[in-house]
Amino acid sequence: MYSLQEFFGVLDGIAPIKYSVMQIEQEGAYDNSGILVKMHDRVNRALFSLDLSTFAVERAKRLKCDSVVTHHPAIYLPVKALDITGDTAAVALAVKYGMNVISMHLNLDVAKGGIDDSLYAGLGGKECRFLNGLDEFAHYGREFKVDKTLAEFKKHINKELGSQKTLVYGKPNAKTGVVASFCGGGAEFALSYARGGGAADTIVTSDMPHHVLKELTERGKQVIILTHYASENYGFKRFFEAVKEKVFDKVETVYFEDEKFL
Repeated sequence: MYSLQEFFGVLDGIAPIKYSVMQIEQEGAYDNSGILVKMHDRVNRALFSLDLSTFAVERAKRLKCDSVVTHHPAIYLPVKALDITGDTAAVALAVKYGMNVISMHLNLDVAKGGIDDSLYAGLGGKECRFLNGLDEFAHYGREFKVDKTLAEFKKHINKELGSQKTLVYGKPNAKTGVVASFCGGGAEFALSYARGGGAADTIVTSDMPHHVLKELTERGKQVIILTHYASENYGFKRFFEAVKEKVFDKVETVYFEDEKFL
């Protein structure tokens, strides 16, 4: 067993919360990472889930977990009331069941070995160049080489990331030489990269508005759009494995994957 703060210290050691603070202060980003629900001061068994959904909380209860760790903030905007039937249902349910909830969001996106770094690894990239850095260890956006046709690249992505809803804009037999990837909703970063003369012929991200897709294709870019979940679940599972290795003798850990979002 760990105390809640000891357990959070392990998470913070892998993805320092200071990186969320730095993005808020330097880039004007918004985040809400850290211990968001504290119901007790112990962690015996923790469930990891990309989102705090009612499905995840119910799974945690069935598995007798006392804590839940998410990537997306369980509480993102100010909450005026908890309603177990409304949009705060998952948080209300976690409170009802007496569960701690910890969220590791922007800090985990940019940390070494974090979500964005893992996406690059899952895409099979070589010779990585970092695009947006907070310091020497924390970056968002990667540019790298991939020697495949677009059809081959899609097949690799679907297999490695478990993606089932990958969208591809470009000719299947076209070559991918240089790829730029951005985990999560990185469309605006991708657009800024392209406008700045980025060398990639292929862009990989998720949550892309049509006007961004239109401009990228008009600039001659091939575009691969993942679901938000698929672009981040792969990295969150790697984070889970890293935590599991560090706490295995004191805390049991389990992973919840919601396949309908892949």
